[in-house]
Amino acid sequence: MQAERVPARRRWLKWAAIALGAGVVLAPLLGLALFAYALTTRDGSPTRADCSEVLEFAGASMPAQATGANCMDTNSLMDRGYTAEFRMPRADLADRLATAFPRVRPVEKYGPGLHFANSQETNESRPHGQAMFLELDVTYEDDTTAVVRVKAFDV
Repeated sequence: MQAERVPARRRWLKWAAIALGAGVVLAPLLGLALFAYALTTRDGSPTRADCSEVLEFAGASMPAQATGANCMDTNSLMDRGYTAEFRMPRADLADRLATAFPRVRPVEKYGPGLHFANSQETNESRPHGQAMFLELDVTYEDDTTAVVRVKAFDV
């Protein structure tokens, strides 16, 4: 008995169907693998950021007489966030911060220093593209200098 020979066209269709089936199965797996890779490659550590970008996201400007600004990008896959730290003279500190950061109001804090937040701001009144949450913590370094830490983030 001699085996029946399969025409070349049929063999080509068979391999095309196998390749198409493999593509249908492997494409979602490849997509899932790329997504998992994107999740795991960012180590979560902050990176340097341009302070003008940070302040724009916070809806603010650098206060008068602020020095030594250090701004960081704390973005993650699911949210956007920045921090900034700078020093400034203690004289008229609350007024200058309120002018530079118009979206925040003083809130109670226990211990020395000042604390500002946008806790009364609704999502509808928040300017488009700016941080959902904005916090300023002020600690007194000495009798004449204060350190201001800004956190601006979305969740």
